[in-house]
Amino acid sequence: MALSLFECESIVGEVSRALVGGFIQKIHQPRPLTLTLDVRAPGQTCALLVCVEPRFARLHLTSQKFENPPTPPPFCAFLRSHIEGGRIVEISQEPGDRIVSLTIMKAQRVAVLVIALTGNQANVHVLNEGKLVLRSLRESRVKVGERYTPPTLRPVRPPEALPPLAMAGRVPQDETVAPQEEKIGEPIPGASNQGTEGFGERYPVSAELEARYGQQEQEEGKDAILEQQLAQARKALKHAKRKIHALQEDFKKTERFRDYARYGELLKSHLHEIKKGQEAIAIVDYYDPALPTLTLPLDPSKDAVWNMEDYFRKYHKFVGAQEHLQPRVDQAHQDVGRLEAKLAQLELGMVDPDFSPKTKKPFGAAIPQGTRIPKGRPAPAQGYRTYTSADGLPILVGKTAKDNDHLTLKVANPDDLWLHARGTPGSHVVVRLEKGATVPPETLKDAATLTLWFSDLRKSGKGEVIYTLRKFVKKGKGFKPGSVTVEREKSLWIELKEERLKRLKGESNPE
Repeated sequence: MALSLFECESIVGEVSRALVGGFIQKIHQPRPLTLTLDVRAPGQTCALLVCVEPRFARLHLTSQKFENPPTPPPFCAFLRSHIEGGRIVEISQEPGDRIVSLTIMKAQRVAVLVIALTGNQANVHVLNEGKLVLRSLRESRVKVGERYTPPTLRPVRPPEALPPLAMAGRVPQDETVAPQEEKIGEPIPGASNQGTEGFGERYPVSAELEARYGQQEQEEGKDAILEQQLAQARKALKHAKRKIHALQEDFKKTERFRDYARYGELLKSHLHEIKKGQEAIAIVDYYDPALPTLTLPLDPSKDAVWNMEDYFRKYHKFVGAQEHLQPRVDQAHQDVGRLEAKLAQLELGMVDPDFSPKTKKPFGAAIPQGTRIPKGRPAPAQGYRTYTSADGLPILVGKTAKDNDHLTLKVANPDDLWLHARGTPGSHVVVRLEKGATVPPETLKDAATLTLWFSDLRKSGKGEVIYTLRKFVKKGKGFKPGSVTVEREKSLWIELKEERLKRLKGESNPE
């Protein structure tokens, strides 16, 4: 809560004795509604804190050090140009109200810093000698250029109702202070600056206010962090559950291809019976002891070989889903379990000290290497294009000569497959493979197609592509960007097929 009237009176007395006669050395604005003024008085340097946050509006000396923005906010810059280097000649309080004025003399000009600690209307105004508003920290009913007038006085509580803090540092009305005790800026014995040691003894009211409001701000900051963590945990949990649902839907789409390898083998022995334009063929299933007759649909616009290969392609989708989708589903289930446990912890009010609101995936694990990025999600900027083979394996294609070097030497793993068009400029192409894995035939054709497409052989529509493991590709000293030496390479003659290119580019989705 904001300062009471009598607490305000107590702190004004303490601040006046410490700061009047001192020079403002530096002004900072560590938070949007908080100012600090470093004041050098004879024998000591004090820091005055001014906060007009409605719930914590206050004014007191502080022993804390605040982290300040690298560039001063506009209001702070305005204060520096108008009152920094000026001398505080008077600190007064509006009778019966929580409005404090600092009168400052700089270069024979008078400026007044009005600090209104009035709850929701708390504000800081800069006035000139004629009491005209030059600038305000927050929007105010008093506009720039208008004369500032304090609000109507409110009833004052009787002195006997003062709380213990309000009496601290105040001089009883029936007592007077000896002139030698009121010397402005008198040095404190044994202390050359404010420091933190002995701060509470020299400035008891400020020390108590600093402790009280510091604890309140810390508790409120903890509540704000807790709410932020709760919101992000719920969002992450919802996303993880949606991810599981999407992966399960992908499984359903590929599950129907489970028997397509068998269908492809059956078609292989009946290729001579299939005519172009035929929509289906009836075949005896010799793999089933009951020898049932199967009717297999065909694409009438394609020949027999294409239809057979299409069945094998779809079977590879099923295999790829088993190899690559299942680990992602398992990982997503683990993420859901961790998120649910984390959410239960947060709902009990237990803030996670390691939680960072800037983390894009606060609780999720990193995506395993070789996992295909879901469509519709922007990938980070990088020097290579990413495609997905018929078997679900990532294919990376370099963009420029320097990108080729980075892809081959920095991104690719030793056991990844590396491809390049023979004897002509073109992109380096990498297929992500597990250690010891063999590249599937369709993936090899997909990667070779992309290698040919992103080379100077694109116009001819056919050519030879070499391939080897990445660990057999070396870069010699002094080689130009993109130039490498290759060992143990094999070659593949490839022709560009429109259907394959469309599938790789995502322009169609053949089923």
